[in-house]
Amino acid sequence: MEAEIANKADLRPKLTPEQIARLEPFGAREALPRGAVLFDEGDFDIDFFVILSGQVDIRQYTPEGFRSIVKEGPGEFVGDTSTLSGRAAVVQAVADEDSEVLRIAPAKLRRVVVEDSELSDRILRTFLVRRSFLIESGHSAIKVIGSRYSPDTHRLRSFLTRNDLPFSFLDLEDDPAVAALLEQFGVGVEETPILMHRDRDIYRNPRVEDVAHCLGLDVIESDDVRDVLVVGSGPAGLAASVYAASEGLSVMAIDTDAPGGQAGTSSKIENYLGFPTGISGTELAARAAVQAQKFGTRMASPVRAERLSKDGANYRITFADGRSARGRAVVIATGARYRRLDVPGAEKYEGCGIYYGATAMESELCTGCDVVVVGGGNSAGQGAVYLAKGARNVHIVIRRDDLSETMSRYLIRRIDETPNIHLHPRSEITALSGEDCLKGVEISARGQAAPLRLEARHMFLFLGALPCTDWLQGAVVMDEKGFVKTGADLSPEELARAGWPGHRGPTLFETSLPRVYAVGDARSGSVKRVASAVGEGSIAVQFIHRALGEV
Repeated sequence: MEAEIANKADLRPKLTPEQIARLEPFGAREALPRGAVLFDEGDFDIDFFVILSGQVDIRQYTPEGFRSIVKEGPGEFVGDTSTLSGRAAVVQAVADEDSEVLRIAPAKLRRVVVEDSELSDRILRTFLVRRSFLIESGHSAIKVIGSRYSPDTHRLRSFLTRNDLPFSFLDLEDDPAVAALLEQFGVGVEETPILMHRDRDIYRNPRVEDVAHCLGLDVIESDDVRDVLVVGSGPAGLAASVYAASEGLSVMAIDTDAPGGQAGTSSKIENYLGFPTGISGTELAARAAVQAQKFGTRMASPVRAERLSKDGANYRITFADGRSARGRAVVIATGARYRRLDVPGAEKYEGCGIYYGATAMESELCTGCDVVVVGGGNSAGQGAVYLAKGARNVHIVIRRDDLSETMSRYLIRRIDETPNIHLHPRSEITALSGEDCLKGVEISARGQAAPLRLEARHMFLFLGALPCTDWLQGAVVMDEKGFVKTGADLSPEELARAGWPGHRGPTLFETSLPRVYAVGDARSGSVKRVASAVGEGSIAVQFIHRALGEV
């Protein structure tokens, strides 16, 4: 494995003597004896190291001892995305021989990647490649043990995947050795799923909040006033975070799940400007999150906003766990969620047959099976095409006569050209079957007496948008559907009832509260596209600058 990695230049780029000289003012030289630990798995806020002489072993813990992943030598550097984010390190770095390194603290590294374009490109590209390699190769001290048919197992795997964390999955359904492993650690099957870290720390069916705390995802440590609080880390929230932080504002972005929002669950986005071959929602979100952190944004998940209120001249967001954060300005980018299926008993199959995103993890479950996709928008089309690569058949169920009004033309053509995708127009799901997990789906079409019954274990729902704005009730003006009204859509009467100050009117994307903005899918009248969400998030920052200058 090591020889194979050593040939991958993107994983082990060498810095030139001139580039190292440019880094020198930001760090300090340090002599390390053989066996010295630069950082350990689980350490937070790890430093960045340039190897000047000697060798550093990058390794991970296994039950048989530490396993070497790669050895870094002179001119190479040690670090990945954890170095910028402050999250827990997923590898251990140890001096393999007497060595000398240049140690650079994370805050100084962020200065480097902002101020030096050439070094920024080299370092950030390597960080992203290294994290992708760890995820794809299964190099991780984190194990998830459970059944692929368990909703809790799906919840845990989805959370780790969407937060760009490498882990290995041991399936109770396939691996007979898993039962022996559980017995070894005194864990009953009924206690699964479990998360194991370094085969030492065992978490039985943990809440994602507990996992986040263990792995350093929740970075809300103080009640300091930030220039901007961004609530939601979908495309709109990430864009606002990047532009605000890059222009010198202090930014904290929070999310109830992970960066990416609804777009983060998309298997492939092909009509986003600048990506002619397409990009998965997960990859787009991971790149945008690193970009935001490069400029200094602090990102926290899973953190659920529960209330927005005034706090003197500032605003306070109170979270579900009782903590809070304060900001001079707020960006509401909480997006929307797909509607649930209005069929009796549907909720019990969520995470065990019913899903709201078609990522690689769900696709693995569908190999050789019949799959149902409900919905006629672009997300449904992208999901259907992606799932069709491994599924036996994909059945798209829509209530309309065809897809022409709701789906992009290129996706309609691709669906027409895929022989194992079958469109069911003027139809709806009328019944589901299965005891613990989904086993069958009934599709009824208008004008046909007998419904079509499919033995389908997997169904994906893309059923329109419900705004994630419950936490804003009574704080800002919303329309009848719960989307936040902004700018010219706010009537004089609504502004008067909200107590809007009289010296100016609300600017574009500004809500009924001064310096509080709504962007992306949560905003009334928004266009449900990734590109428009990114545009709104970035545009809002110029109005934030102007408004903060008035305070």
